[in-house]
Amino acid sequence: MSNSRSRIFRELLERPGLLLRPCGYDALSALLIEKAGFELMGTSGYAIAASAIGQPDLGLISFGELLERARNIINCVSIPVDVDADTGYGNALNAYWTAKNYIWIDAAGIRIEDQTWPKRCGHMNGKSIISKEEMAAKIRAAIRAREEEGSELVIGARTDARAIEGFEGTVERAMFYAQAGADYVYVECPQSLQEVARLVKSISVPLAFNLIAGGKTPNFALAELEDLGVKYISIPMICIYPAVRSILDALQALREGDLNRVGELGINWSQFNELIGVKRWRRLEEESAVR
Repeated sequence: MSNSRSRIFRELLERPGLLLRPCGYDALSALLIEKAGFELMGTSGYAIAASAIGQPDLGLISFGELLERARNIINCVSIPVDVDADTGYGNALNAYWTAKNYIWIDAAGIRIEDQTWPKRCGHMNGKSIISKEEMAAKIRAAIRAREEEGSELVIGARTDARAIEGFEGTVERAMFYAQAGADYVYVECPQSLQEVARLVKSISVPLAFNLIAGGKTPNFALAELEDLGVKYISIPMICIYPAVRSILDALQALREGDLNRVGELGINWSQFNELIGVKRWRRLEEESAVR
């Protein structure tokens, strides 16, 4: 089962320069990411939990719900989608099954993390992590699933060790996960450019991490990260934070009775219909009519 989107993802990781991963949380945000011209996108478990059940990213949303949301996202775009697979939802067997399910819906990649379950957003306090050996077993299980399916699924390994074991423990785990076969290593919350530089030099695969406004990672400049050799940067809240701000502004304008302001804050009827492909569906409807 050769997966062309996974192959494209691999080619993007091998290409010179910094690869940005804007994250969506539903099919509409995915459409917007593709329309903006990005070559790849991710899913954000934090944003999906907030938008789907109105709750924080504390392991409250089920694998089935996340899988269905990912399926809808993948089906409405043509670009590769790198999926947040949390902890793999259990042990190595669960990671194996998780990888299989994401391969079957044409995910280009998955990222598994070394937190215990229930996990929480990486920028929250109170995290705990499994042993590096147990995490390596999950990576190998996901690789086995990929091989059995004849897929090219990109498998990323995330470590949250920085907040628990310190920087040296983080470096040790990053190296261990790369040796276990991860295609890239995603380090949650590096604290300085010096740490970033050390990580880049220490691992044999691309280094990735995320940037969140107000999060625990410093607000590094993208140019600085590219100069250091960072390959892959995820922006998990790029869609949901601006959406929340815009909705709040529109609702406030409505409370004040300012419908003109409401109109200025959003797109119009024809623009929205163009985005979701109304013309295409009407044309299909006409072509499919009983004659």
